[in-house]
Amino acid sequence: LHNFSTGLSKADELVCDEVALRLHKPKATIVMCVKATLKICEWALSSGQNFDFVFKDIGILVCRGNRVVMRFFEDLVREVAQSQRLAEGLLQV
Repeated sequence: LHNFSTGLSKADELVCDEVALRLHKPKATIVMCVKATLKICEWALSSGQNFDFVFKDIGILVCRGNRVVMRFFEDLVREVAQSQRLAEGLLQV
């Protein structure tokens, strides 16, 4: 299901709500940033651009032509492993 006012799914709406709350920013600002980022990503992927999105303390989304791979930072993987035992799956991605 999508919210037609933002164009986001209910799950995405909830994520934006949480981010807005944690960052003390208006939800509209968060939605605008997410949409702008997606537009840039769509353009870059559709035109075969090579680019990376760096997510501080998380990892790097590496886009080369039509290939997209998420590389997670080792510190994050270790932290996740301590709490949820998901490190092997993340490292294999």
